[in-house]
Amino acid sequence: MLEAGEPFAALPIGQVPGVAENAFDLLRDTESLRLAISMRAPQGQSRIAVDADREGNCTGTFDLGPMQRGDIIRVAGEATSYVRYSDASLAAMRAAGARRGPEAAARANERTAQARGKYLKMVSASAEVQDQCDLDKALSSVPRSGQGVRQGTAVERDGERLVPLSGPQGDGGMRMYVAVDGMPYLRFMEGQSEGVEMTLEFSRYGERVHAVAPPASMVVVMPTGSGGLLDT
Repeated sequence: MLEAGEPFAALPIGQVPGVAENAFDLLRDTESLRLAISMRAPQGQSRIAVDADREGNCTGTFDLGPMQRGDIIRVAGEATSYVRYSDASLAAMRAAGARRGPEAAARANERTAQARGKYLKMVSASAEVQDQCDLDKALSSVPRSGQGVRQGTAVERDGERLVPLSGPQGDGGMRMYVAVDGMPYLRFMEGQSEGVEMTLEFSRYGERVHAVAPPASMVVVMPTGSGGLLDT
């Protein structure tokens, strides 16, 4: 593994030893990380962006559809999550309730009014968000070998020099972008998987995650399930 401060940028890109392995090692071993995942599929788009650490702290935002947009907080040692839905999501829930009939509409109106601007205390949030908040699980599939990975010419993205890496399958798989200057952190992955366009962004390696439970005055407890606030 490259040591901190090693002049990675001074080495010719094509001769850097184990670029992929070093990037994988840094990602797999980090104690905390900001991970943002954007997906585009025929049925719609979604995005999750969280800061998470190995202790179980997690904060971030999610957009999984009209009724599933908002903020999430998880605090290490607690079995619950705090979810605050956006006003747009609450409006979508009210509209969905109205389509189900008077009883569902009344329930949706009451619950969204209680939830507006507040955090819902939940035993679990959506599976997608929970998976990204669990850093051990999110990084469990990071490979150890860079065998077959091909390096491209360095590019600049968001003001940072990066070297693109692609697998043996070429442009048909995911392409990785690793930092050239300083430590070889993996910064981006993008490509297609099972017909879904994906972009993954990695940043804030090793930085502290500030996850604090909201004050009691900002927390609401109410029954929720797969139907969210529309559940009976």
